[in-house]
Amino acid sequence: MAAAVATSLEVAANAFEKSREKLVNAYIRQARSAWDALTPSDLWNDAVTYGVAARMAMLELSMLAQIRRLAISYADETLRQIGMNPSGSMPGFTYPRVNTDPWLVAQRPADSYRSAAVKSPNIRPIEWPSANDKTYAEVSKWINSLHTRLETVVNENVERMATSTTIGRYRRCKVLQYRRVLHPELSKGGSCGLCIVAADRWYSTMQLLPLHANCKCGVAPAGDDSDPGFQLNQKDLQNLYSEAGGNTADRLKSVRVQTITNGELGPVLLDSEARDTPNPVPDKDSQAWHTPDRKVLRSQYEAMKDRALEFSKRYKQVNDTHKSVTFTYDGRTYTFKPSKHLKNAWANQRTLLNQVQSLL
Repeated sequence: MAAAVATSLEVAANAFEKSREKLVNAYIRQARSAWDALTPSDLWNDAVTYGVAARMAMLELSMLAQIRRLAISYADETLRQIGMNPSGSMPGFTYPRVNTDPWLVAQRPADSYRSAAVKSPNIRPIEWPSANDKTYAEVSKWINSLHTRLETVVNENVERMATSTTIGRYRRCKVLQYRRVLHPELSKGGSCGLCIVAADRWYSTMQLLPLHANCKCGVAPAGDDSDPGFQLNQKDLQNLYSEAGGNTADRLKSVRVQTITNGELGPVLLDSEARDTPNPVPDKDSQAWHTPDRKVLRSQYEAMKDRALEFSKRYKQVNDTHKSVTFTYDGRTYTFKPSKHLKNAWANQRTLLNQVQSLL
């Protein structure tokens, strides 16, 4: 009987992951295409990058809403496997980060490109160098930083959306505990040591699952009477230990973990020796994090609306004068410059403004 339940969970989890992966890959393709269409100069132009970010932020919100629906379906299937009848409504959609908003987060690939590029201030190409250009290798590192940040941010948001939605469904159906479910097949290097250790734990459904960057763990209901995730994890753990072999397997088993709160994402799984979360939120107290809710989402939409209204004036100013403008808004300095992509960026920003206003 236990084997049949584990097999059913595996089927449900795999179906969920495949559908989720399809959505994520489609979004990443669109985002990479949008960023890769820019020139090196465009990536230093806030008017252009925030235009791309505006478009990608709205597309990501749509994708996350689809992830949420998939997660509810997955949760309902796992509940039925332990003999429960899913019932009741779920709270409305929320963005999986606090202390920021989707537009600012969607801008981060460009921020990462700039952070990498400032280390070589003598290299500032106007167009992308060819493979035989002496700057090609260095500039490629900057582009890789953009792509890596894009994928990391999206995967973090999707993982948070999937797990928080599933756990929320369990909680509303009176499931008190859950466990993380390993998915070594979804990670390039397999499940990390942190997840392997944490796979033996039960968590209260009042707690959000601690994750790490690019974590691929899922969740399943757990309790004394029924624990389908345990069976699935045991199979994966045995395979992982067997593949690691000898001392390596022993090291995996001896990893110690801790949970630290990130100011945007909440609980993050770290090695016990780590002092803080990687890339903490600037100027934010990490303990100020709280579970995203509809009130937070509304404030995020308001922030994007206000920023878009301010940016509209600057887009018009650059478009009318054909001159750069530098201004400060909400504690950050922006520079909008003329570009062949300016009108398209402005159109993206107007679309975001219209969509956000319709949601408020």
